[in-house]
Amino acid sequence: MSGFFSGLFAGSKKGQAKPTTPGPGSPDEGNGTGRGRRRKNETEFTSYYGRPVIKKPHWVWPIWFYFWTGGIAGGASAIVTLAELFGDPERDRSIVRAGRYISLAGLIASPVLLIIDLQRPERFYHMLRVLKLRSPLSVGTWILTSTGLLSGVNTARQLVEDDVLPLPGWFGQLTRLASNRLTSTAQGLEGLALGSYTGVLLTATAVPLWAETDLELPPIFLASAFSSGAAAISLARAIGGVRIEELHRLDQIEQGAILTELSLLAVSAYRLPPQVRRHATQGRYGKLFAAAIGLGQLGPFLLQLVGPRKGKLVRPLQILTSLMVLTGSLLLRIAVVEAGKASADDPDAYHAATRGAGRPSPQEQAARAANRPEERNNR
Repeated sequence: MSGFFSGLFAGSKKGQAKPTTPGPGSPDEGNGTGRGRRRKNETEFTSYYGRPVIKKPHWVWPIWFYFWTGGIAGGASAIVTLAELFGDPERDRSIVRAGRYISLAGLIASPVLLIIDLQRPERFYHMLRVLKLRSPLSVGTWILTSTGLLSGVNTARQLVEDDVLPLPGWFGQLTRLASNRLTSTAQGLEGLALGSYTGVLLTATAVPLWAETDLELPPIFLASAFSSGAAAISLARAIGGVRIEELHRLDQIEQGAILTELSLLAVSAYRLPPQVRRHATQGRYGKLFAAAIGLGQLGPFLLQLVGPRKGKLVRPLQILTSLMVLTGSLLLRIAVVEAGKASADDPDAYHAATRGAGRPSPQEQAARAANRPEERNNR
């Protein structure tokens, strides 16, 4: 029986590393001193029958749209604050008005989508019972809720200013007192946190694609929040009949955000190990990333640079570019989520991510182990 089990475990298996026999004169050659045991000069990371090392998240379509609507709401909130504090009160009035409504709509849709993903509504309530500063999900839930409350107060003031709610009523007077520059500034700061926290949430996991982009993913999501928030406001203004001369008011913010996205995506792709990078550059998720970059970033950027500034084509072109940015923003989030899940299923990607750039490769470790006896003899 002992021979049977020794033969069983000594047999080579698929994907398992095989020891190599050191040649004559090597430090590992048997010399009768007990140090001559054969070592594995070549090793490789393997997983049990090629199965994933970690479990991938179960996230599906509600999370895609939750990240998307939350990003739009966060970007619109920050843009409204900038326009209200530093913009022209007359020229930027339509930006503030549209941004307030858009941010409120996004902040109403986001909790609904999150609750759908949680499958039980009381789970969202339970997350609000405790604030865990070390948990991105707990902090993000509080950011989402507090931003929604601030947006509700500021949008109520906008409803009063638009004569949707009667100013002489108690509600109108209350909104005048509750909404001011302080609440607008607070909403803008919360919007910055809302636009970036989803990236922090992803990087706090062991999923290779997300964990390896811990420096770039939060600012990528924040830049995407600015571009999509600006696109949503520009779309509302173009449909709402704003003068053609004022339609390009947010182009600089949108272009700056797109350039930031492209730069950070390039840096993250360069930093990723090849085993992880292939999930974002090859296959269907590679095509999805390419569509997000081409449709939502490069395309609108070029159209804004070469497009006309006067004439009948300005308004439809503005609507087109805004729709392209919004679509590309959604595709980017789908690609990040799904490619990350694919990298979690890949044991090679996980091993490449957990080994780290500063840790020696398995071959280097084996070589160092083989040279240690000789180093000790020289001492």
